[in-house]
Amino acid sequence: MEDFNSLKNKIIEIVDFDFLKKITLSNPIKKGDGLCFKAVVSKITLKDGEVFQISRYIDKKVIHENIKIEKNDKKQSYISIVEKILELMTENFKQCGIYSNRIVTILMNKKKGFKIVENKENIDFEKNTISHNAVKNYIIKEGTYINWLFEIGLIDKNGKVHNSSQKKFRQINRFLEMIADVEKYIPNDGLIIDMGCGKSYLTFAIYYYFNILKNKNIRIKGFDLKKDVVENCSQLAKTIGYKNLSFFADDIASLDTSEEKADMIISLHACDTATDVAIAYGIKQHCKVIMSVPCCQHELFYQVKNDSLKNILSYGILKERFSALLTDGIRGETLKLFGYKTSILEFIDMEHTPKNIMIRAIKKENPKISKNKVTEYYKLLSDFSVEPTILKLLKDSFSEFDY
Repeated sequence: MEDFNSLKNKIIEIVDFDFLKKITLSNPIKKGDGLCFKAVVSKITLKDGEVFQISRYIDKKVIHENIKIEKNDKKQSYISIVEKILELMTENFKQCGIYSNRIVTILMNKKKGFKIVENKENIDFEKNTISHNAVKNYIIKEGTYINWLFEIGLIDKNGKVHNSSQKKFRQINRFLEMIADVEKYIPNDGLIIDMGCGKSYLTFAIYYYFNILKNKNIRIKGFDLKKDVVENCSQLAKTIGYKNLSFFADDIASLDTSEEKADMIISLHACDTATDVAIAYGIKQHCKVIMSVPCCQHELFYQVKNDSLKNILSYGILKERFSALLTDGIRGETLKLFGYKTSILEFIDMEHTPKNIMIRAIKKENPKISKNKVTEYYKLLSDFSVEPTILKLLKDSFSEFDY
């Protein structure tokens, strides 16, 4: 067994803290109200530089403490964090795992004597899958202070994502991964319109991605019916200095497609037929990219009929789900007819919400529409006795397909 000082020196010697991934303290000696049952140390970057962030889990709360990594005296910073984790162990933990260039485990017995168990093989954490809790390589990094994320309440002043905001943080990053896939289609001085922007989490995320991370000059306009929401979003954009981001309290159904052409249309959780309005607007403007996350599709529920499926459709919940799938399928096929390469994707992992999908459409350069495809499209509508809003909105445009 090692004493405190010799253990501290040995840890400093064998652990390369420049490559530190995390430190976990587990197997508490005592459990109960008010006692720390887990502690995690991460190396993160804040506005003032790198820190070791210690997260102590007590009851349902997480308490954070930062130890700054001094650029001119890193060794002393490393000594400080080692002293801290050993102090935490003596308080209530039997085990500590250090994950860096190699894995080091520290064990403590009942007499508070320490023992080091060292895996001497170098570990490549970019390829290794030892821990299922490995940090995901998000576009927006965890532990990084970003002004708009702080202002909307997703992170604290140290860049730590609040526990209650983890799902929203994952959603934002998943969305930005999809934006990255279509980035090449949006010119440096392009225009993006968000139809039904709501609180605009993702609108601000798009701006941050294009104009801050990618250093482009993209203009973004957000439209929503709720004036108070629009005012709040406008004030936030002004507060954080997002000059090319503006919001308007207008009905998207009243927008004039003859106005300035948008390069991308997004509609995220636009209710029922509002999604059709956004898609039709994008089609009429020949937008390069249309990205839509539908919500609460009720329209076809009251229309759909099919003799072959009448027994299945007699169950309300199955009819509801089928109608939603049919609605999105028709939207996808409509986009294809108008020359878009269309995909229907999972927007959020199915474990979080099975209803969220995204329709992503990219305009082809020289689309060719065959008579057979048009015939198949109308047959689909006829087979289920439906006349969706998107067909009505594009009635004039559809006339060119009437051979």
